[in-house]
Amino acid sequence: MAAKTGSRHLEIVDAALLGAKVVKDASEVVPVLAPLKGTVGIVITILETIRGVKTNKEDWATLGKHLSIQIKGVQEDLSRCPIPHSTTLLLAVNRYEQKLEDILARVRLSASCGWVERHWRYRTDKEEIVELNRDMEITWKDFMVCISTIRE
Repeated sequence: MAAKTGSRHLEIVDAALLGAKVVKDASEVVPVLAPLKGTVGIVITILETIRGVKTNKEDWATLGKHLSIQIKGVQEDLSRCPIPHSTTLLLAVNRYEQKLEDILARVRLSASCGWVERHWRYRTDKEEIVELNRDMEITWKDFMVCISTIRE
């Protein structure tokens, strides 16, 4: 139910944002509405901030979930493998898991900040989410290259 509520909340914010932008555009054309321009501009900024914070919160949760699933999946796959594991493979898996755990720790730290801080840094959070997603992809590629060169 929480996902539906969050989605509905974003729909309401998007509708209000669209309405505010229409009023702002109209205030630039219709002289009677000119006094609304500044007020509507502030409302637009507030709505964009709310939308950005809500989206970031969902993105933090999604990234954390993907990392947790990936860490658990590697552990399960390794435990189910019937072939004896070489020391090199185990070291590569441990390094991969540690890098994912480090990224997950950064995600949890950033996602746990308070309401005020989340609003204050919503633009930098968006950049950090992109950066951590990129770090996760690079870690995966490095791991695949590493295990592809292992010879039993």
